[in-house]
Formats: sequence, structure tokens, C-alpha cells
Amino acid sequence: MPSPPPPSSRLREWMLRIGLLTAAVVFLLVTLEIAARLMRSQRGGGKEGREQARYNEYDPLLGWRKTPNTVVQYRRQEYITSVSINSRTLRDPERPVDPPADVSRLLALGDSFVEGYTVDWEKTVTQRLASRLNDAGCATDVINAGTAGYSTDQETLFYASEGARYRAPLVLLFFYYNDILFTDRQDFFGESKPAFEFPDGVLKLHRYPIREKPRAASPPASVAEPQEAARSVALELLRDRLWYGAPDLHDALAKFGWWNPIPRSSPRLELLVYDRRLHPPIEGAWKKVEAVLAFLKGRVQSQGAHLALVYIPSKMEIQDGSWRTTKQLYGIDEQSWDRGKVSARLTEIAQSLDAPMLDLTQALRAGESRFASTYFMADGHWNARGHDVAAKAVFEWMKAGGWTAQACGGRLPLVAPRGDVWTPEPGNAISLPRDD
Repeated sequence: MPSPPPPSSRLREWMLRIGLLTAAVVFLLVTLEIAARLMRSQRGGGKEGREQARYNEYDPLLGWRKTPNTVVQYRRQEYITSVSINSRTLRDPERPVDPPADVSRLLALGDSFVEGYTVDWEKTVTQRLASRLNDAGCATDVINAGTAGYSTDQETLFYASEGARYRAPLVLLFFYYNDILFTDRQDFFGESKPAFEFPDGVLKLHRYPIREKPRAASPPASVAEPQEAARSVALELLRDRLWYGAPDLHDALAKFGWWNPIPRSSPRLELLVYDRRLHPPIEGAWKKVEAVLAFLKGRVQSQGAHLALVYIPSKMEIQDGSWRTTKQLYGIDEQSWDRGKVSARLTEIAQSLDAPMLDLTQALRAGESRFASTYFMADGHWNARGHDVAAKAVFEWMKAGGWTAQACGGRLPLVAPRGDVWTPEPGNAISLPRDD
């Protein structure tokens, strides 16, 4: 029977094991840090590139529009994309105003979610929808009329002055929570935009032409972002992941001095649309939204077309982790805010206008999984998966409701019978045509 090794040998063996384990851990951490730095070096930063200012230009009616025939590259932490603008100021291919034979049309109005600058053009919601329609035998051009920063009033004026030319029998207006307050404002973070009034029940456009002002800075994110730089890029990525998805663990680790805890702040006014309490500025904005949507529906109907609303939920409406971060950041609880309040209010307006509406909340929640999200972590917009999930939901809604061309089993004509546009005349307040 062999004798056991002396204590000194066992100690050396344990010291060797600990040394090897330590070396392995150090090697792993160094490898992770190198990989994180390489990944970060290939990406840009935040909004300091001000890309939109490089392909937007002044417009006397809309405030701004995309500059024709321009190309701009976005280099952000979570994506690198190229945005190409056609000769008619759309992020879309060159298309004839008159539709080609045997091809239907759909016009998508919206903001940055529809413009889709966070993904390549072929991955945008409009193009994923077009692919599904065409694969199903419904030859359809889905025209991307989204412009970053636009709200419902600008989207309405775009349709009245330009979008009607495309003779789309179905017009989809994509609605996001910040459309509410900005439809009632005369500026977008310092940049001039149109303003509507409706005294005596008559909708009027206040100020035309809009006064040109210097390009504004990009708007802030809907939820504050971590600001301090970490000594380690890998540690910074971990901090960001916990900030946006696991705020309790983020702040627990902050106690060890790894980073600062999530600070408390006051929500911006446009976020109070989720507050269960009634705020007079928000209630006034909702009334103006309803009036503008009623005008838009009248304009669309006057062109022999149909208007439908598509609700885009914010990330905190979809992801529980984002909702926890929002509550912690603003010091609110479940009884203070209602994540479904905006969707419910828009549904009421759609019903009062007898306009069909699709709420994307359920589809996007179903598109979330432990390993795949529909939104970017920090940016707050849809990633490629989110655009595809949204397009699939719109496609299925169109097929189920018969909102496709008669040639593929729906009830719509290939194109709308009219394509007239409205041209405003200069004046301090312009009454808009009722089209009835």
C-alpha cells in the first residue's frame, strides 16, 4: 500500500491548481476585454454624429424633409447602416408616381420606426411587408414615407401635399407615444415644425411658411442612458446590459463600486402620457391628435383610399426589464403608470373615427425570447427582428381583414382612383379643405 504524499507535496499540488485556475480566469478576462474592445472599435458612439442633420433640409410646410439623392452612413454602438434617399425625399427606390400595371400600392406614414435608419433598407418593416405580400402573390409596392422626428401632424401634411400622388388604396399611419405631445408643439427639440389649431371646430394650420431655424440636436432617449465610462469595456457592456434589463442587479453591484447606481430623475412631459392621472397639456394634445386624424381620414377618403392606424409600443411596453428600469429611474410604481394607456386611448379614437387599427404590442411581446429581442438594447428602436415581426403582424392583419387588392383575394383596387394634392397658400393661419 503506497504511503500518502507528504503535506508539502499536497500543498504544492493545490498551489499549482490555484495558479492554473487563476491563469485561466485572467486569460478569459483578458480575452473578453480584447474582444469587447475590438467590437467597440468597429462601431460608432451615440448621437454625436448627428446623421439626420446631414440628410435633412428645411421645408416650409413640414419643417424639414429628407434631402433628395443623398446617402448617409450611421455608425452607432449597436448598428452600422447606410441610408439612401431617392429624388422624391423618401428612403425608398425610385418609383414612378403612376403605379405600374398589375401592381398595387400601400403607403406607410410614420417616424424613425418606419424610415428604419437602424437597419438596412431591405430589412425595414415596409420592405419586409412588401416581400411577404409579393411572396403571397399580391404584387405590391410598399412605399416608405417615414421621416425621423415626424409626428402625426407632419405625416398628415405630407400625405395631403405629396403622399396622395402615389394613389395607394391603403394608407397605414404608424403611431408612437411621442406623437401625442409633438402634434401639439411648434418645435421639435428647438427645430421649427407645423402647428395646428382648431377654433370653432375648423382645423387650421398656424404659420405658413414655417420660419427656418438652425438644425437642432438629436432628441434624448426615452430612458436615460448610463453616462460614466468604465475602466473596462467588457465591464461597461455588462453594466449597460444590466442597466436596461436588470436594474436591481445593476444597483446591487454598484454597491461594490463597480459603477454608479441608476439615478432618480423626473420624466419628460411626453412620457407622462402613461401616467394614470390626467394632465391638461396631454389631454389637449390628445384632442388635437384626434382632430388631425379625422382630417387625415377625410383626405384619404377623398382620394378613394382607406386609412388604417398601426400602434407602435415603446420598449417598456414590451420588455419587463425595460419597464423595471423605467420605474426605478423615475421612482414610479405599477399604480402610477399604465403601460397600456396610450394604446387604449388610440383604440378609442380609431373606433370613434371608424378607422381600422392594428396594435403591435401582442405580436412584439410574442417575438421576445431569452436570447432574441425585437428592440435594440440601448437605442430603443426595432432591430431587424423587430421590423420583421411587425411586418408579419401587419401582413396577417391585412390578409385577415381583406386589406389587400382584389387580385389576391382582398377588397381593395390596385390603385386609388385619384391622386390630387393640396398646395397651401402663404398666410398666418390656413383653413384646411374638408373634402366632404
